[in-house]
Amino acid sequence: MNAEDLTARARIRDAAIRLFTERGMEKTSILDIAKEAGVSGGLIRHHFGSKDGLREACDAHVHDELLRFKLEALEKGGADAGFLPTFDPRQLLLRRYLGRAMIDGSEAAARQFAEIVDETEAYFRAADLGGPDPRAAAAALVAMTGGLFVFHGPMADVLGETPNTHEATLRIMAAAGHVLTHPPAAPEELAKAREALSELDSERKG
Repeated sequence: MNAEDLTARARIRDAAIRLFTERGMEKTSILDIAKEAGVSGGLIRHHFGSKDGLREACDAHVHDELLRFKLEALEKGGADAGFLPTFDPRQLLLRRYLGRAMIDGSEAAARQFAEIVDETEAYFRAADLGGPDPRAAAAALVAMTGGLFVFHGPMADVLGETPNTHEATLRIMAAAGHVLTHPPAAPEELAKAREALSELDSERKG
């Protein structure tokens, strides 16, 4: 494979990532990707075989890139692996891709979600956090924080921000941080809610 082939392959992959993120896989055709990448549909089939093969390549690339971003952040600041905010447009796109891929039923995206939950659960247990069910607490937190990226565009719109920008991401992440550190319900109300849920669970099992 020559350098030109490698460049075309990367261009096709990056075009597919953008379109799969915005439209979903089902609504994105090979011809759409070819037009976006400036290549022929035949060249896409030459490199990836099919649209499914192309998505598998996109999934693998996104996984590797997000892992690289995470390791770089950990090296620079010692941040916890489960709570890495992203303000870089490239990272934002990749995280939005991951969320969309999970919605579209990507097995690779589902595996990555599970890996992040595993990391977050381990952090919760080591720090004695997460309540009586650290696994469920980890899954809920990862889903909620991941949803910030899935809904980044609509959230930016309702906030009057330009989507996919540093400013919009900062505002959204700051708001999420406030909600996480300042629960909208008082501790007493949260305790009553937990008790009610526990009673419902007991009744269901009984």
